[in-house]
Amino acid sequence: MGLRPGAAEVQFQRARLLVGALVQAGVRHVVTSPGSRSTPLVLAALDLAASSGRTGGLELRSVLDERAAAFYALGQARATGLPSALICTSGSAPGHYLPAILEAKEAGLPLIVLTADRPVELLDCGAQQTTDQTKLFGSAVSDFAEIDLGGRTDRLSLRALRRTAVQAVFRSRWPRGGAVHLNVRARKPLERQEAGECGTVTAAVDELLAEPVDVGRPRVAPDADVLSRAVQLCRRSERGLIVAGPLTLPPPVAREAGADVFGLGELARRTGFPLLAEATSQSRFLEGSAAGEASCLADCLGAAWVANDGNALPVPDLILQVGAQPVSSGTQRLLETCGAPQVVVSDGTWTDPAGLGSVFLPGDVGTTVASLCSGLKSSSPAAAVEPWRREVLTLCGRFQETVANLVAESGPGDFHDGEVTRQTVAAMPSGALLMLGNSLPVRLVETWVGRLGRRLWVASQRGLGGIDGLVAGFLGSLSTGEFPAGVLVVGDVSLLHDLDGLTAATEYGDDSAAVIVVIDNGGGRIFERLPIASTEAFQGPEGRHWLTPHRVDFSGLAQAFGLPCARVDTTQALQRELAAAMGRRGVSLVVARTARGALAQGEEALSRAMASSSGS
Repeated sequence: MGLRPGAAEVQFQRARLLVGALVQAGVRHVVTSPGSRSTPLVLAALDLAASSGRTGGLELRSVLDERAAAFYALGQARATGLPSALICTSGSAPGHYLPAILEAKEAGLPLIVLTADRPVELLDCGAQQTTDQTKLFGSAVSDFAEIDLGGRTDRLSLRALRRTAVQAVFRSRWPRGGAVHLNVRARKPLERQEAGECGTVTAAVDELLAEPVDVGRPRVAPDADVLSRAVQLCRRSERGLIVAGPLTLPPPVAREAGADVFGLGELARRTGFPLLAEATSQSRFLEGSAAGEASCLADCLGAAWVANDGNALPVPDLILQVGAQPVSSGTQRLLETCGAPQVVVSDGTWTDPAGLGSVFLPGDVGTTVASLCSGLKSSSPAAAVEPWRREVLTLCGRFQETVANLVAESGPGDFHDGEVTRQTVAAMPSGALLMLGNSLPVRLVETWVGRLGRRLWVASQRGLGGIDGLVAGFLGSLSTGEFPAGVLVVGDVSLLHDLDGLTAATEYGDDSAAVIVVIDNGGGRIFERLPIASTEAFQGPEGRHWLTPHRVDFSGLAQAFGLPCARVDTTQALQRELAAAMGRRGVSLVVARTARGALAQGEEALSRAMASSSGS
């Protein structure tokens, strides 16, 4: 069952070609987890990382647990726009990748999954650490291929192996981002042998890795006829509204190019429509000059509309929905109530869960928005649009003023989750990465945080909207060095669910400040907003099945992982500890303890204040 003499070196060289071709095609980060069967792949990656300039840069990180490793790699892909590669051993190890693979599919993020496997002669015979890994992830991946590292070494076979790797990178990005699974079989001995009997194979691999490979990704333009219909709807509308839901982080080059990364500000100017940009749309938090020009920005409109009982405005007569479904329940209610035609602009997914869409423009969002702007270039917004926009922005301004007044007047006993979110975002420097937990934090920012006058990039794992892998994903995004600092706002249950993600903090080291702000509210408070909260089961002892209360000492937890930690329960203490954490390098934990019921009281006070201001 072992290799013939000299064949171990052949196995290593084929592994070097496989990993090297991935690097040629665009992979810049590899995340490994410990194991034996993956040894040839890890040795190949280390050899390539040590090479200077031959195949481009390659950085390796080791993360103990495969589930955390997968979300860490997904965070890297989110930040760079390029697939990261995962390497693990055989057996149960690959199964831990599934949650991140599912997120990659739904979020449209590229990922290359290299699962080491036993040779075929060890299948179905009780061999240890052996299971059927063929198409292990089913339809969750964009593509699958089997690779035998002990395969042939003739020129055609080596080129075929290289082609498989390049295709994997392409298919992880086109027609939409997702994971590609390469199941890689290896035989013992797994380590390189001293005998140098494979000089010819080594030379052939070197020659192939010296050949340049450029893998382009096409941009899908919208259908001309459907685009024309969308343009006509915009021209006729008197109360149009642009609603931008979650959108992926643009790649680094686009982030550096300008503030209006998806062209939504320009689209708002062309149409005259207000722009309801959720924080995760990348169009809410702009630099000072760009924010000043964005007089179209209707920040927190959904929350303002709900706080005013939906009576402050006439309903829109057209919705331009860009990106994924909005997170804010207020925005969702506004869209469902108005019943207006909807033009849906998405990155390829069918983004219409309520069945309200009437015109669909799937494809590259930036390209589609640019095409809409071009189609509107020769016309001016309808005359009635300006009063409508002024009315919307007046409501948003009144809402922001009301929030600011409430926060300024709050006392020590009023410290709640929304205030934690507001103060945390306010403490962040320009260009930093804000990652929002998928339970309360991503919703809180839509009520308590308006425009800032500086650029922040906002990440979330809204593909599935789960709490899985939030810490690991955050640290993976920051590990790329693309951001000057980063903050993760996360609930206590979400942090406990991803404790293995904290193992990645030891690998993060002394890179830029990575601050994890934990809202410690006794667990699972999102369920207090759902219909289950009114049931007898929820209100009694059985409510723990939803709330999942805990008694974890987060300070002790931080100490176990070697992280600096501060506990706060007032706004002043939070501001002080955030400033300290942002001023140090590496990972820090800030635990904000909020009182049960304080958030609900704050939201009730906000609704009362809005009702009072509307009558004054």
